[in-house]
Amino acid sequence: MSQLIVGIDGSPESESAMAWALEEASRRDLEVELIYALAVPVVSDAYGMVMTRPDIDELTDYSQQLLDAALTAAQASAPDLSVSARLASGPPAAVLIEASKHAGGLVVGTRGLGAISGKLLGSVSVRLAGKSVCPVYIVPPEWREHPAPNGSVLVGVDGSEHSDAALRLALEEARCRGVGLSVLSAYHVPWLARPVEPELIGEFEESERWLADKTITESLDRVRGHAYTDVPIERITVKAMPAEALVEAAKSAVLTVVGSRGRRSFSRAILGSVSRTLMQETERPIAVVHKATKKHGRDH
Repeated sequence: MSQLIVGIDGSPESESAMAWALEEASRRDLEVELIYALAVPVVSDAYGMVMTRPDIDELTDYSQQLLDAALTAAQASAPDLSVSARLASGPPAAVLIEASKHAGGLVVGTRGLGAISGKLLGSVSVRLAGKSVCPVYIVPPEWREHPAPNGSVLVGVDGSEHSDAALRLALEEARCRGVGLSVLSAYHVPWLARPVEPELIGEFEESERWLADKTITESLDRVRGHAYTDVPIERITVKAMPAEALVEAAKSAVLTVVGSRGRRSFSRAILGSVSRTLMQETERPIAVVHKATKKHGRDH
């Protein structure tokens, strides 16, 4: 990773995301690029005829001033970092997805200026988490109010390719922070799947717990191998729904890393239910990662 890209739109959420990105970049000695995507709204009638169109020059000037202010604040906050800014034309999600092809990571807030207030995800953060080529860091505005100074990096694993990619990033994040890594695998036995006899229920649940623990072991063997021996590993096997287990464990984690989809996600789904729930509920920063692919001439 050589560059972090931060999506800026003037909202408090994007300011909070920028502050987190500057800390991350300082820790890793990375360059930072701030991007403001200007999408010009057009109102047309039923036949496609343009009815109204705002003054493009006025919008451009306003956007550039906002971006310049963010750049000035970033440079003042982190004078030792290389920070640049770029005004791009197009829908924010499309602009940032394109930028992700050449970035080490994208950092965005959970919501932007166009999102409904309250605890709802913004459409940009959801699309980025589902479509970005590089890892996406989603930073809730409450992250400074709920610090985890002694926490570890947390990663959820289920044995999928997306899960392995998440584990790989989590190991690197734990190493650069000098903290341990908590590897969590959750298992859940649906009531309809339970046999009637109590002794068989216990055996069935023990089998599921063993499979969850085996998932952790095999994931670490595949991804870590003999590397990252300097990163302390904590194994966590939880009897719960995966999303619930991760939301609870994330409360004390400095960063939670998950794959964009898991074993049970539909291939056409833009984002898995576990990662989406975690984005919705957590008050700590998370990273959403896709499986490694051969795209744009390099591995991601």
